[in-house]
Amino acid sequence: MRIKNDTGSGSVLGLGLILGILGIITLGFSISNQSLAKSRLQAETDSAALAAEDVLRGIASGYPCETAKEMVKGFGGVLESCHIVNLDIYISVYQENLGIVQRVKAHAGVGLDPTR
Repeated sequence: MRIKNDTGSGSVLGLGLILGILGIITLGFSISNQSLAKSRLQAETDSAALAAEDVLRGIASGYPCETAKEMVKGFGGVLESCHIVNLDIYISVYQENLGIVQRVKAHAGVGLDPTR
């Protein structure tokens, strides 16, 4: 039983709506994946800075920037820069995730000083 004025536009509209919703869901998953990857990268960079600071203070053996570089390399990042100022260490790391380059920085020091 076919309606006289039916040209199939409802099917095309329904398919377009489904594809639009799937596109929005895919975009949402992609954005949340990138956000999660950046959070992980920041946490791993913070731990690398803390490990390098331990080496700088003499708690662990080695060289601070080499220690940070090895830790960063272990989780798939690249150490961009490593600077030591007094007893503080500053590192910058980047990592590519699904074609998007994410950069983070970390700082580790001896203690809390309100004048910094």
